[in-house]
Amino acid sequence: MAWYLPSTISRRLMSAARGWGKRPSATFFQPGLWSQMSGHRGLANTKPNNHISRKHQVAIMAVSGSALAAIFLYRQTPARMDSGPEKPGVVSRVNAAEKAPMVTLPLDGQEPTSHSRILFYERLYEESGDTALDLPQEDAILTTAPSVPPPITRDYPVLLNVSLTTSTKLVQLTNQYKYEQWTFNGTVPGPFIRARAGDVINLTLTNRDATGNPHNIDCHAFTGPGGGATLTTAEENESKTARFKLLYPGLFLYHCAAAPVPVHIANGMYGLIYVEPASPSGGPTLPPVDREYYVMQSEFYHEPPEVDDDGRPARTVEFSYPGGMREEPNIVVFNGHEAALTRDKPLKANAGETVRVFFGNVGPNLTSAFHVIGSNFLRAYRDGDVLSPPGRFVSTVVVPPGGATVVDMNMVVPGTYALVDHAIFRLDKGAVGFLNVSGAPRPDISGSVGAAGAPCVGCKLHA
Repeated sequence: MAWYLPSTISRRLMSAARGWGKRPSATFFQPGLWSQMSGHRGLANTKPNNHISRKHQVAIMAVSGSALAAIFLYRQTPARMDSGPEKPGVVSRVNAAEKAPMVTLPLDGQEPTSHSRILFYERLYEESGDTALDLPQEDAILTTAPSVPPPITRDYPVLLNVSLTTSTKLVQLTNQYKYEQWTFNGTVPGPFIRARAGDVINLTLTNRDATGNPHNIDCHAFTGPGGGATLTTAEENESKTARFKLLYPGLFLYHCAAAPVPVHIANGMYGLIYVEPASPSGGPTLPPVDREYYVMQSEFYHEPPEVDDDGRPARTVEFSYPGGMREEPNIVVFNGHEAALTRDKPLKANAGETVRVFFGNVGPNLTSAFHVIGSNFLRAYRDGDVLSPPGRFVSTVVVPPGGATVVDMNMVVPGTYALVDHAIFRLDKGAVGFLNVSGAPRPDISGSVGAAGAPCVGCKLHA
């Protein structure tokens, strides 16, 4: 109706003008009128008995303009007129009562709208005051890959105590070479941390690295310069504690960012933190699944083995900075070493179960094309984004260095499923893992006609 109103006003004004000029048939938009008005004789020479006078024309134009301006202003959203300009870099302190109407909270039994969820997280940082000490405290459940802590069931924030200790450890990197890794809590990748948006992480980093290297934490879920690195840098035998409020949900990496940063990352100092959503009135988290796993892809760069006194190549290799600079890794693995998800700890499930993989790629150089051979992802939460609708039935997800993703699978047919980086030559550098699914055969979905075949000789994709 908005478009109809101006034309109605104009018609009524025209009718009034005709009455003024005593010419019922006269029309303001009559052909030739404007040419006469702008002709060489000017408006003064226009015959008053055939056209509306200039006085009335000006009046009509003024009234029409005022009416249209009034309609335009009426349709605008009311603006706040009670606050002056804000200073750059200063957050305006508007009380919660003023802000509340802007967040559409759900009615009982209804899920929060996408808009209300986003506004909820965007405003977590606007709460003033140090409330960490007022929160109940909990010790975080930290797990080693591929295990994941249980889902969070509480509907309130806590002060979550997280303790990380740095040290070095000699590990069997491949079936041929050992390598000294730099670790958080003695493992590569570091422990999986599970929290909730609104929680305050009370992080204590203790440096037990006997080589004398300083260490810290740059967590992609933390807000502030360095992602916490400047607050947590600890020298040998030193501990640092800092607190970080989790403002946003999602799956994020954390890693050491002490100089030189690439060296600390390349040697094994990284892990994942999952910040569960906490929208108004609780809100939905991810759909429940039967099993959850933690998988991290990374690269290792090493020098050629030295020659021992007996003339044989050494079984231990050392880090190669030039190899990292060339972005030419010797090893590409899941969960820290070549056999992590094959011989040591393959993932397991039963047919009919749903499996969720929290997948991260620390790099430090290569982008991953994460793929599970023989399965599609029922849901793919790209870039660790757990608020947006997931991709459905995706076969491969691209995960850049420093990125993460969450994928769900419905395991239907029993057998061995291979986790790979579909930049497939990396398979021969160690990037493969197994998901072993038990259950009754499903020949209606996948079955041979005649005698069943066997895996090819030397196959790395099947147990």
